Amino acid sequence: MPITPLGPEQLDSAEAALHVKFRDKDVLALALTHQSYLNEHLATPKSSSNSGSNERLEFLGDSIVGMVIADRMYAGAPELPEGDLTIRHSHVVRKETLTLAARAIGLGQWLVMGKGEANAGGADRSSNLADAFEAVVGAVYVDRGYRQARSFVNRWLGHHVVDALSSETRKDPKSLLQEYLHANRIESPKYRLVSESGPPNDNVFKMEVVIGSTPVASGSGPRKLDAEREAARKALNLLEPKTEPISPTEN
Repeated sequence: MPITPLGPEQLDSAEAALHVKFRDKDVLALALTHQSYLNEHLATPKSSSNSGSNERLEFLGDSIVGMVIADRMYAGAPELPEGDLTIRHSHVVRKETLTLAARAIGLGQWLVMGKGEANAGGADRSSNLADAFEAVVGAVYVDRGYRQARSFVNRWLGHHVVDALSSETRKDPKSLLQEYLHANRIESPKYRLVSESGPPNDNVFKMEVVIGSTPVASGSGPRKLDAEREAARKALNLLEPKTEPISPTEN
C-alpha cells in the first residue's frame, strides 16, 4: 500500500498482474491513486483536486463493466427474460464481486493513498478495491480502447458471468416472506435498523424483521437491503421449519 506515487518498477509489476500493457503508464498510475492521497498532499479542496485521483476513471469503468457484462449475458442466455438477466447482472457487477476480482489481481498492493487511509487498512477495504477495479477498467479503455477493456473485464469477471447464468433464479427472500405471511393471513413484516458499524465507506448494517410487534430475526450486510434480505431469509426458515432451508439470495 504505497503512500508515495508509484515508480516504474511498481507500474511494470502492476501491468504484469493485470495482463495489460499500457501505452501511457500515467493513466494506470492515475487509476491506482486514491483520493485520500490528494487530500493529504494538495492544498486544494476535493472538489477541485479529484481529477488527480481515480474517481473519474472509476465513473467511466463502472459503465464499461456494466455494458460488457450485459452484452455477454444478452448473447449468452437468449432464453432468459429481462427480469432474470437483471438479477444475474446485478450479482456480477456488485461491490462484493468486483472486490473478489481486485483481490485476485492483488490491486491493494499498488493503491496509492494517504497515510491515514493506509493505516486504517484502506488497501484491503472492499469499497477501495472495487472502486480501483472499475478505475483500472476505465484506464484500459482510455489507453487501449473498448476491445481491450472488454477483454480485461471478461478475463477477471467471466467466470462470475458463467456462474450467474448457470445458477437458478431465486426470488427475493423479502418477497417470499411477504407471500408466506399473506397466504397465512398474517400481518405484513416491517424492518428496522438495529445497528450500523464500520467506517463510512465500508458500513455493516444490522436489520431486524418484525411481524406484528415481535422481532423474528435479524441479518447483517453492506447495504440495508442486503441485511433485510438476510433477516427475511432467517425468518422464513424459522416460520417454515419443515421445508428445505432457504439459501442466501444471489442478487
